[in-house]
Amino acid sequence: MKSFALLPAAAVVLMCGPALADPPIRIQATPSLMALAKDLVRPMREQGIEIKVVEEAGNSQVIADLSGGVIDAALITRPLSIDERVSSPAHHFIETPVGVHAVAVVVSRPVWESGVRALKREQLIDAYESRVRSWKELGGEDRPLLFFEPAHDRGPWEIFANWLYGDIHKAPAVPWQIVADGADTQTTLQFASGAISVAELRWADHKDLFPLALIDDSGKRIEPTLANIATGVYPLTRPVILAFAKEPATQRRKLLEFLLSEKGQSLVAAHDFLAQSALK
Repeated sequence: MKSFALLPAAAVVLMCGPALADPPIRIQATPSLMALAKDLVRPMREQGIEIKVVEEAGNSQVIADLSGGVIDAALITRPLSIDERVSSPAHHFIETPVGVHAVAVVVSRPVWESGVRALKREQLIDAYESRVRSWKELGGEDRPLLFFEPAHDRGPWEIFANWLYGDIHKAPAVPWQIVADGADTQTTLQFASGAISVAELRWADHKDLFPLALIDDSGKRIEPTLANIATGVYPLTRPVILAFAKEPATQRRKLLEFLLSEKGQSLVAAHDFLAQSALK
């Protein structure tokens, strides 16, 4: 059974066994990283380290809480900005990538087998905004195009919409059916022959979900490979970062070491992120 505590304002710890001598590490995460944060509680407690998981927030708020000493560690999906660093000159922020959140535009087997293997940003915008209704307009068969939109409270849509429009707030409202997660996307695309969606890369199994390459402005195809992700060439990614306000020591250092260890990287991968070790 998992043991964790949510702290909206006051700290309430779910204790299992004797109290620990050292103060707990207060960790806060963005919504897409909250499940990972909660799953750190058990393995860290096995090392004698208590974790308090603070209520989730967006990157800016999590960084502000780290700067203000409200939390001890932050799980975020972007690096700190220069302004955020300058505004807290007393801190020497330490940011360590522990994984990458990578997603792919995926299509059903019939779409893939009809010859659609790569799309431009403009073509995806037209498909997403319903200006393209048939795959024939995109080089495939005369088959109705059905876009299944990832849930907005999860990372895949945010990564996709930010790349597509430059800012998620510029993404228009669309009438497409929502898919909850990677498993839901996989099931949906099995039965919708003209389907397209966005999912974490690991769900693109080349059986039910096939990942499309992206064609950049110069006409170059960018495949969603580990090599392209590692070099930053492939754009549908964002980092998974563990941040501290200063060089981590003692218990905080052990938290960082765990996340970079084989067990920790396996935990990162279990949450549909690419382990940092897989990109070396």
